[in-house]
Amino acid sequence: MLPRSVILFLLASTSAFACSVPVFRYALEHWEADAYRVTVPHGAKVEGKFNVTRADTPKIELRQPAIMRNEEVIWSADYNEANVKTLVDSPARQQIAERFGAGESAVWVLLESGDKAKDEQAMKFLDERLEYLSGVMELPKLDQQDVKNGLVSVPGDGLRLAFSTLRVKRDDAAESAFIAMLLASEPDLRGIEEPIAFPIFGQGRVLYALVGKGIKVETVDRAAQFLIGSCSCQVKEQNPGVDLVMAVDWKKMVKDQAMPGQQLPELSEIADLLPQTVKIGAETKPEPVRNDPWPMLLLGAVVVLVLALLKRFWTRRG
Repeated sequence: MLPRSVILFLLASTSAFACSVPVFRYALEHWEADAYRVTVPHGAKVEGKFNVTRADTPKIELRQPAIMRNEEVIWSADYNEANVKTLVDSPARQQIAERFGAGESAVWVLLESGDKAKDEQAMKFLDERLEYLSGVMELPKLDQQDVKNGLVSVPGDGLRLAFSTLRVKRDDAAESAFIAMLLASEPDLRGIEEPIAFPIFGQGRVLYALVGKGIKVETVDRAAQFLIGSCSCQVKEQNPGVDLVMAVDWKKMVKDQAMPGQQLPELSEIADLLPQTVKIGAETKPEPVRNDPWPMLLLGAVVVLVLALLKRFWTRRG
């Protein structure tokens, strides 16, 4: 008999093609945001999810989560009550949270350049394109088995395909920490003097940045397709995106949106079922359940092996 770990691996492999939950919704319910690192004076208090270091400093120093492997201070300010508030929350982040609470799929933040003509052009394009996409795109059909398995807490008719935009001025002091996190999401954004669009989803996660002339049909459509596509990679770290600091009780938000009687499991309860690849496109239906599970398990093992060999082949060719 095969070891239990092997059986679970094969089950995960065969289920990789079956998850029907849209990326934006799975992220909201299951992808807990990484903790930023913050250095504060001895005795200082900072509320929220942070890895806190206390040192002989009069300032607040913010660094990205350890997983980003970036030791640079991305935002710094004198330690006082107002700046602590700016660190953990801001008007823009409150609006984003409110829209997610209302069921929106993603909020596209436009960080203005300061050039009025460029900013207006970028905003007009985003508003028009996202309105169009909201009208023509369709969410994947939700498999009721995914609901039963705890992968999503709302029924298919409880999901909304809705995008909105939010403008942020680059010199807005109340948004200084938020802006610093956005610009640190990619290594080369700080020196760019162009409007930058950031699709934000899940528990405050930036997908990536669209810069200047890169705010166009192809890039916007690609981001939108990813966000509403079926999430067959449930491991957050294997998906694109960088987390932000947001003072939001995400579990309460999801609970308030959930179906009566539907209870979300903890991540540890579904960890064994996590598939390992991202796949967006035509919906793939799971095979009917058979009395004998071994043919499906062996098929899954073969698929995984073939994909691994192909990846290795093309890597060597490259």
